This record gives sequence, C-alpha cells and structure tokens, in this order.
Amino acid sequence: MAAICVCFLCGIGSAAFVWDVVPRPSSVAIRVDGDLVLINAVVTDEHGTPVPNLDQGRFRLLEDGHEETIKYCMGQDGPVSIGLVLDTSRSMGDTLDAVKKAAIRFINTGNPSDEYFLLAFRNQPQIIVPFTSDADRLMLAIGSVDAGGSTALLDALYLAMQEVRRGKYPRKALLVLSDEIDNHSRYSKQETRRLAQEADYPVYAMNLWQPPRSGNRYAIQRQDPGLLEEIARPTGGRTLTVRELRRLIPTAELISAEIRHEYVLAYTPSNRQMDGKLRHVRLRVDPTEVHHFKVSYRSAYRAPLQ
Repeated sequence: MAAICVCFLCGIGSAAFVWDVVPRPSSVAIRVDGDLVLINAVVTDEHGTPVPNLDQGRFRLLEDGHEETIKYCMGQDGPVSIGLVLDTSRSMGDTLDAVKKAAIRFINTGNPSDEYFLLAFRNQPQIIVPFTSDADRLMLAIGSVDAGGSTALLDALYLAMQEVRRGKYPRKALLVLSDEIDNHSRYSKQETRRLAQEADYPVYAMNLWQPPRSGNRYAIQRQDPGLLEEIARPTGGRTLTVRELRRLIPTAELISAEIRHEYVLAYTPSNRQMDGKLRHVRLRVDPTEVHHFKVSYRSAYRAPLQ
C-alpha cells in the first residue's frame, strides 16, 4: 500500500493537528516531536515479488530534489479492509469461473482478521456482501455469481472507491477483476479518475481482457485499453494484465502479498514553510549485488497553510 500523510504535533499540551495532504492521512500513526512526513511504500524485486526486511539505509528519499534524512523505517503486515470488485458482465462468460477461483484464493491468502466487501457489476454495480470477516460467506457469494448483461465498469469503480472508506481498519485497499470493457456506465472516466486521485488507499487491478473469440460481440467495445492503469497508478497501486487463465491465481497471490506487506518511512522535510504548495517526493531503494528493486508509493503531498 502506498500513501503519504503529514502530521504536525504541537508542543502545547497534548494537541495534535493533521496537515491537509494529498492524498488523505495515511493509515499509520507515528508520533514524533516536530513536523513529520510518513510514506507507505511497497518494494518488489525484478520478478514483481514483494521484498521484506530491507534495512533503512537502503532507502533514498528526495523532496523537491533535496535529499532528506529518513528517521524511521518499519515493515508491517496488519489487518486490512479490502474491497473486491468482480466483473460479472456477459463478456466475462469464458473466464468467470477461473476469476472466481482467483478471488477465493486471494481471500484464503489473507489474515483471518481482514475484512472484505464484495461488489459485482454488469448493467450496474451491486454490493453483494457488505464488509465482513466471514470468509465462508464471501466465498459462497463469489461462487454463486454468474455472467450476463452489459458492463458498467466506471460506475463500479466509483461506488467501490466510496464504499472502501467505510472499512473499520486504517489500512485499506481495493482489488478489481475485470476485462476492462465498459459500455454501460453513467460516470465518466474523468470523474472516476478524479476520485482515485483523492484516494488514501491503493487500487489494484487484474486486467483479464483477451482478444474476443468469434461471435462474442460483447467483447469488441472497449472504453479505453489503459483505463484500469489510469485509475490504479495515482493511488500507488498498479494493474497486472493476465493473458493466460493459469496465471490468475499466482497473480492474485502476488497482489495479496503486496497489499499486506509495506514499509512506513518517516522524515522531517527540510522545507518547513507552511505555504500550501504541492511537494513532490521521490523514493528509491539501492540495489544489491543480486537484485534491483521497484518501489511503489504516493509521490506528492500538499504542505499546510500558515
């Protein structure tokens, strides 16, 4: 999960103020005297596998081009509130059984205390199961859905991004399983993308689109071949394209590991001005002799106003 929050801890009494940030405050609260920026980041190797137990000294962080000193680095794997968004439109008919198995595997790889909601969509989105930690109830609901109707992907994303905020845990995430077709939404791509840019949780997606088989006219119309990536990237999540059905379950396991394993880094920025301006952050991880790393994180926040 990748998010940025900024906390200002006042030295008067026990008052604490949370800065107005882009995105919203992170799921992790670390109390340190002074002005503190907290960054949640996911580190993966060249194979896309999450990398745990990295030393703090391996991280390098710049704010607006100026290297900052990282004061704190922690890895964590705590409970998460997760939204599952399942495309059950007619164009998913050939792949839906395999997708349902991948969704069930995703749940099975989680923590027992994780909570989920299940949203299925075709002509319109519908929350099939509200937030629950009852894995059996979720898996039964996933197994019972079937394919049919048109595809309101943007509407489903919009509803899901609002619903995930109702989760009880500070850490949240969204997983979308879809073939990226949209032919029935009321919300526009711009409206949905704007909501994603405000999200304080990562959106992950498994893009299952494949060239349509003969006679499947429902798979011809596509809203945008980069739609899911446009939604996921600003949140610190990502989209993984799955071309072979046998790769669905390994991909679900990979996303599960990314969501549940993250680093939290803290630093006090050199620029202490309260000017309300956007600050840009760059974070990298030094390679080892064996591995090069990729880091996913929120790349900007807004400083407070005086």
